[in-house]
Amino acid sequence: MTWYKEWFNSDNYRKVYSHRDETEAERLVDLIVNNIISVSGSKVLDMACGSGRHAIIFASKGYEVTAIDLSKNLIAAAKTNAKKQNVIVEFVNSDILEFNSEVNFDIAVNLFTSIGYFEDDKENFKVIQKAFDLLTDRGFFIIDYFNKIYLLKNLIPTTVFSDNGTRITQNRFVDGNRVRKNITIENDGTIDEFYESVRLYSHDEMVSFLKRAGFKIMKRFGDYKGNDFEEESSQRLIIFAQK
Repeated sequence: MTWYKEWFNSDNYRKVYSHRDETEAERLVDLIVNNIISVSGSKVLDMACGSGRHAIIFASKGYEVTAIDLSKNLIAAAKTNAKKQNVIVEFVNSDILEFNSEVNFDIAVNLFTSIGYFEDDKENFKVIQKAFDLLTDRGFFIIDYFNKIYLLKNLIPTTVFSDNGTRITQNRFVDGNRVRKNITIENDGTIDEFYESVRLYSHDEMVSFLKRAGFKIMKRFGDYKGNDFEEESSQRLIIFAQK
């Protein structure tokens, strides 16, 4: 089984990323909303929505949101979270590349480094091409990815986190043009092991991908606060592109 299919559908996934909070998601959605031209009711496509953090915030701001994720587990959690927040989101359990829609979207987002999972660059490019194909004319695509240069300089090889009897060990390393992570989760005498593997694309490579798909690059930011992207020091690479 492909690593992300098993890992994202595991109950342990949300334990590892429990530090990702609503404040961070709210800040990113505000950055997006404040830097594009949109109106209430605009259609948003969240490509790889996870447990629905960003999709729910978009919906709460009056957008009509469709959110896709491959993980049945995360989609179920997203539906529960949306119900708690009393917002309507169309959650779809699907591979991004297999998703089709009769209507096009005004905004498409791919957030929290949700690209680069495939070993083949051609397959990763298909995600960007899919976004282009699903957008309306002059629609916006926002991609939130790690900054390769910053990551290479600041990669923490090992972290250990314990909470409520669960011990999570993450070992990170660079392997050629990919960053990989081995994850060990110890709980009540049981040990589960997972891993992640994401392609390391530079700023120029990502821009080239977007332009090749037909996008125009509009804006670039280096963090969720809206600071300018600096290749040597920015933690994130957030690109606003337009069809």
